[in-house]
Amino acid sequence: MPDSGHTPRLTSDQVARVLRRAAELDALIATPGDDDGYDAWAVEEAAREVGLSPAAVRQAVAELRVGALPAPGADRRAARPVPSRMVAQQRLVGVPPASVHASVDRFMRTQMFELRRRAGDRSLYRPRSDLMASLRRGLDFAGAIRLDGLRTVSVTAVEADELTLVRVEAELTTSRANAVAGGAAAGTSVALLTGMLGAILGEVALVIGALPAGAAIGGGSIRVAEARWRKRRDDVAEALGSLLDRL
Repeated sequence: MPDSGHTPRLTSDQVARVLRRAAELDALIATPGDDDGYDAWAVEEAAREVGLSPAAVRQAVAELRVGALPAPGADRRAARPVPSRMVAQQRLVGVPPASVHASVDRFMRTQMFELRRRAGDRSLYRPRSDLMASLRRGLDFAGAIRLDGLRTVSVTAVEADELTLVRVEAELTTSRANAVAGGAAAGTSVALLTGMLGAILGEVALVIGALPAGAAIGGGSIRVAEARWRKRRDDVAEALGSLLDRL
């Protein structure tokens, strides 16, 4: 029986998620093969009994620990990425977790981020706010700093069989809702100013046309703001993918 002294125990909820994901992984690679919690090795043995490979179970456990598995009962069709502040990328790499964190530390320093906390397999980075970092960002004409406009970047590296599962999550400073609200505010301002000008000048046409003009400008501003936000989100996702390529 494997030694489970240092292996985190899994709840019955988590076991269900792990086994479901292991079954999915086995199907992809076509390889046969109470609330106090369960040892990870016990889950492997239970999975082996129903024909699932230990490698698939270990990868599923790793995905659970990096937060990549949905909760039981979640609609898989609704699990598609939705617009939000969070941008995430994950990948299996062939280097140990310690080497992953060392490589990420070096990369994040080039992006003017500093390590704020490291707890076990997770690291949290925040943008530097000192004068030198501000100057570097302002003089980055070559576009070397790709992780800009972010609140935090978190990295989790968990052993998955002989590989390491790495998940990187970045939090944007602006949400889609905020971007859209900014565009709508421009339309509201135009409507107010046009209406006030019409009232002051006694121009009925300006007063009547204030609302349609504001709506038209607001609609255009919303589309532009949302497009810029989505492009920023895509750029961050690409930068996170490049980071994983380096590992």
